[in-house]
Amino acid sequence: MRFILASLLFSLTAFTAEPEFPLTEDSKPQPNAPKGTLLRENYTAKEGSLFPGTQREYQIYLPAGFDKTRSAAFMVFQDGVIYQAPGVFDNLIAKKDIPPLVGIFIKPGVVPAADDRALPRFNRSYEYDSITPTYSQFLLDEFLPAIEKKHGIQLSTDPNHAAISGNSSGGICAFMVAWHRPDRFRRVFTGVGTYVGIHGADQLPVLVRKFEPKPLRVFLQSGTGDNNLYCGDWWMANQMMERSLTWAGYDVNHAWGEGGHNAKHASQIFPDVLRWLWRDWQTNIEIKANAKGESKWKGYEVVGEGEWQGVLHDPKKSESEEPSLISEMAAFADGTVYVRKRSTEKDAVLFSRLDVSGGKAEVKALLKGDLAGFKAGPNDSLRLFIHAQHPSKVAKIVDVTPNGKVEREIAFGDKGNKYDVPYTRHSGICCDSSGRLYFAGGNDALIGRVDMDGSYHYLHGSKLHSEVLGSSGGSICLSPDQSLLYVTGYHGRIDCLHLRSEPPLFEHAQHFYLTENPYGLMFPVDVRAMCVDANGWLYVATSLGVQVCDQAGRVNFIIPTPEPPKDVCFGGKDLGELFVACEDKNYRTHIYKRPTKAHGIVSGQMAPIKPPLPKL
Repeated sequence: MRFILASLLFSLTAFTAEPEFPLTEDSKPQPNAPKGTLLRENYTAKEGSLFPGTQREYQIYLPAGFDKTRSAAFMVFQDGVIYQAPGVFDNLIAKKDIPPLVGIFIKPGVVPAADDRALPRFNRSYEYDSITPTYSQFLLDEFLPAIEKKHGIQLSTDPNHAAISGNSSGGICAFMVAWHRPDRFRRVFTGVGTYVGIHGADQLPVLVRKFEPKPLRVFLQSGTGDNNLYCGDWWMANQMMERSLTWAGYDVNHAWGEGGHNAKHASQIFPDVLRWLWRDWQTNIEIKANAKGESKWKGYEVVGEGEWQGVLHDPKKSESEEPSLISEMAAFADGTVYVRKRSTEKDAVLFSRLDVSGGKAEVKALLKGDLAGFKAGPNDSLRLFIHAQHPSKVAKIVDVTPNGKVEREIAFGDKGNKYDVPYTRHSGICCDSSGRLYFAGGNDALIGRVDMDGSYHYLHGSKLHSEVLGSSGGSICLSPDQSLLYVTGYHGRIDCLHLRSEPPLFEHAQHFYLTENPYGLMFPVDVRAMCVDANGWLYVATSLGVQVCDQAGRVNFIIPTPEPPKDVCFGGKDLGELFVACEDKNYRTHIYKRPTKAHGIVSGQMAPIKPPLPKL
């Protein structure tokens, strides 16, 4: 009996034991392969760094015969030297299977303990597991420039010459660096990647499907014995990532096995992974998005496979020069787009007019008051909203012709009203086809309407009165049939209000849309402005890009933009181009456009249009 039990126990142990993953000859020293050199150093981040006070060890692999005078292709590894990488580099470089890579092996940061009685602060999970752009900024803006300077090396700035890798949390970190910065990294290998709910990575399979495909080549490895913990199932999460990447049309490959949460299997396959990541490197180095045209990304139904084209840029002539453009736009029904400019002339407002033909002109209007916003108004006019001037608390609507002539002024507001005329902002106003102007903003979080005769009405006594808008105002726009008002709220929420002709102006309010906000409160995704197309789809300018929602309130896809967009509208011929006003890190505004298969709506100059039913 004991023999039977012992045999059974032995059989079960043998059955559940992790398989061996012996290294191939490509991972072992080869006598004919010239050997590279390894440099070992430490890096301490200064105050002002994204990870201040952190210390980390790193090593740099320089291939045999390395020429410091030329920029080099390179590969970054998290957690230091893994996968027997230096030896594999020696062998594959000698065979010309990969280019002569510089290897950069970085360990995670540690903030030393204050004294012997204290614990150091270990930054690994904070740096690696987060899906925010923090680590990519640290790597590209701080660490790599520092080691280039220290060691006198030049790393290529061509993203096709850069790869990045890591195991476990280092794997998700590697993917996120390339995801955030495909302009610098395009080849990714992740072993037993931590695509689970530690700092938001469990959202990635959905985000991959919603974001426009990026020019990345990705190899994933995991096994049936991978972790299954409080934050998720690694084995299932890696499969979900692979399926999402395939669905979205990425150049993706994988190796599934029966291994556990370690680097054994990844180390075994690493030489072949490198060959796959760098295939055709001598003849066709470029990695393109959706190269095979197999992506199922929903956005291709609307924007096609075009790219953003710059149409107006704010030049930077000196460090002290103020930006000349303001990131505010308004489109006319004929496709003309107006962009606001700064004016040094008293009592004057300036605009750049972008015509459908591509021509540019400056428009100046002379008027007194603080311009809060502007939209397309009735009779081909540009409708300006002028803030209330104290102590009178009277605001104005001013209609300006395309050549800058003031043709109508409507004053509204009075000193005795319970509510001040709100201090709103550009995206906090919109017009309907009858000439009425809706506004949002003010310290009392007000929403209101101004009629052509100067009468004005507020929403009050509603639960939305204190919930919808912050003190700085909100963004609003009308549905194509002009029966609904969309109003931005807190944390990426967009509310939907049914309009009424007489007070109360609004009813049936719902928190209808919720934009994607994967970073949480650490990096909240702002909603800046909105516009709609003739199908009733809502285009929302957010710090992630333009998020596009269907009539049923769902974010279907996200269009990344060259810089974070501050405003969005349709313009161009047949209102068939999507325009964004983006702001760079120097607060300079740049206007881009992209062709679409959709057609926009200019509610102030177009009759209401009933959109088609959504697909439920």
